[in-house]
Amino acid sequence: MFRLRTALAGAAVAAAAVLTVAAPASAHDSLVASSPADGEQVATSPEQIVLTFSNTLIAVEDEADGTAVVVEDAAGRDWAGEPVIQGDTVTVPLEQDLSAGDYRVTWQVVSSDGHPTSGEYGFTVLGATASADPAPTPTEPSATPDDSDALASSEEEPAPWPLLIGLGVVLLVAIATAIALTSRKRH
Repeated sequence: MFRLRTALAGAAVAAAAVLTVAAPASAHDSLVASSPADGEQVATSPEQIVLTFSNTLIAVEDEADGTAVVVEDAAGRDWAGEPVIQGDTVTVPLEQDLSAGDYRVTWQVVSSDGHPTSGEYGFTVLGATASADPAPTPTEPSATPDDSDALASSEEEPAPWPLLIGLGVVLLVAIATAIALTSRKRH
């Protein structure tokens, strides 16, 4: 009976350890708000882009693996300055007087789990005079793969369900084996 209890306790501890370690692997931070928002039409040129994420971001000095934001017009000109990370927010100053037209914001950040994540969205400037930005509004970014090293896509990893199911099967086999061995010794 002592061996059965020991085997069951060991199996429970092992299962808890694997579940605790596997759960954060799929928890990349996501963009929850932006200013201007995805699809928004702003009357005047914004002074900055503000991106708000679901968790505190990690500042990485290496530009290829760290935070990068590009704000491109239809001609491919980048209007973005250096991004500034404060907690869960990235603020990017823009060159003054963006011309009227469509802009594509492409971003990459390092999630709180240490993995890079990226996405993009668009907005339209209707006029060209600078003004203060409104508060960030919720947005649904469309994350797309990007071939450049500076903005490499690293989308959500698939959930670890196959690993967890496999672990559950192994755990059940171990428990059944422990019970069978204990029953044989009694008879």
